[in-house]
Amino acid sequence: MVDHLSLQSNLDITSRDRRCVQLAGLLHDLGHGPFSHVFDGQFIPRARPGYQWKHEDASELMFEAMLAENEIDLPRKDVEFVRDLIAGVDRHPQNKEKPYLFEIVANKQNGIDVDKYDYIVRDTHQVGGDKCNLAALRLIRSSRVIGNHIAYSNKDITNVFLLFQERWSLHKRVYTHHAAKAIEYMVVDALLAADPYLKISEQIDDPQRYVFLTDSILEEIERSTQPELSIARELVFRLRTRSLYKCVDILYLHPDEEKQIKLLVTSERIAHEANRIRTQELKTLESSEVTTDDVIVDWTYVHFGMRDRNPIELVLFYGKHNPNKARHARPEDYSRTFPTQFAEVNLRVFTRDRSLYGLVQAGFRSIIRQTPFKPTEEASRNVSVANTPIQSTLALPNEVVTGSGGRLYEGNPFTLVPPSFAGSSGSPKLNSKRVLRPHKSHSSLSGTSPAPGPGESIGLSLTSIETSPVGQTKREREEEGEDDGASKKVRRE
Repeated sequence: MVDHLSLQSNLDITSRDRRCVQLAGLLHDLGHGPFSHVFDGQFIPRARPGYQWKHEDASELMFEAMLAENEIDLPRKDVEFVRDLIAGVDRHPQNKEKPYLFEIVANKQNGIDVDKYDYIVRDTHQVGGDKCNLAALRLIRSSRVIGNHIAYSNKDITNVFLLFQERWSLHKRVYTHHAAKAIEYMVVDALLAADPYLKISEQIDDPQRYVFLTDSILEEIERSTQPELSIARELVFRLRTRSLYKCVDILYLHPDEEKQIKLLVTSERIAHEANRIRTQELKTLESSEVTTDDVIVDWTYVHFGMRDRNPIELVLFYGKHNPNKARHARPEDYSRTFPTQFAEVNLRVFTRDRSLYGLVQAGFRSIIRQTPFKPTEEASRNVSVANTPIQSTLALPNEVVTGSGGRLYEGNPFTLVPPSFAGSSGSPKLNSKRVLRPHKSHSSLSGTSPAPGPGESIGLSLTSIETSPVGQTKREREEEGEDDGASKKVRRE
């Protein structure tokens, strides 16, 4: 991007400017700890409460350490410039750097920067999408500096929206997926359990030690034999065997609703309410009591990149007939199909003990039913249901309007289970029966398999097989001669 902007003749971008921007681009994520944002966003705040630290701080620290260790003589002014570019803030105004260069690596103005281009292209490809992000390429090529800010062609308003939409999509479908969040909590719990012995959180202050702190910390815990790490080892084992924490329920809230109920929906209250329900129902008395540690209340803010604001409103655009004048786009300047809401809060409740699934869900729903939500302009709008040939089997909407105009959520009907539900893995109605079955060989096509010779073994694979309504497999039906003629013909061949 800096190479493209340097083609703009009136900017006088020097080779030194380009080198510093490129260094910042290469180094800005150097300070990420194990498991990326989980480390600085969840682990460090819990391991060292009140300690202000983020991975960009570590990037700057490690940059300084690299220069010293390798005896690289970089002018101090350049070092300060690179560090400020990583932070996205000009903390040394006396150096009189070009303001627009701070919008390339970490853009605090509107969020469009090469960091976003990079992780969107990389992560989209990793989850099976197209590696080439046309929106990013077009934006780089249409970028130009106007009034010390980077602006884009008005023809690319849609591409700007698509960039932020792709960011939202990755967060919605991948980064904040309920299984991903469960794994994050388990990783954090394992690191916290190991921290008193391995001193993981202390390593962020020493670049010589921090450089070796990678995702392999889980393998280090896994192969340990120290009794002090037994709890951490058990959590890693659960990760390996996919015995994950269970997400028992979820609500999608307007940000204003989060503010109303965040102090009311807590692990302590859910555990207390779950135990009250436990003593009232005979089927749940055999379950263990629910403790506060069994419950995780997760508030995840999912947005397009600029919290609840429309990101289009923060970007400058220019027209081809006046390429030296930039302004913000008005609603009539872009598609009316763009959304009007740009943020939501996902309220999820997890249980560390899978056997308490139903009780924890019942406790959470009991609290939600007691919590009125005050109407807001956006959150309480009446939404009409379009006529459709699909008939619902449930009464909609699934909420109750109170006399004061507030709302009481009744809970998500799709995730409802009885309080005695013990959290079986997967959906029994959707999972086919799985058995170990020998691999087919040429001779097995005739219905027989040769006995293994000396030193040989029967190859087994985990496969899905079709079951009849009474539990009989297709092979069993065929062997009993109850299958249709076509199946018999295939068997004979």
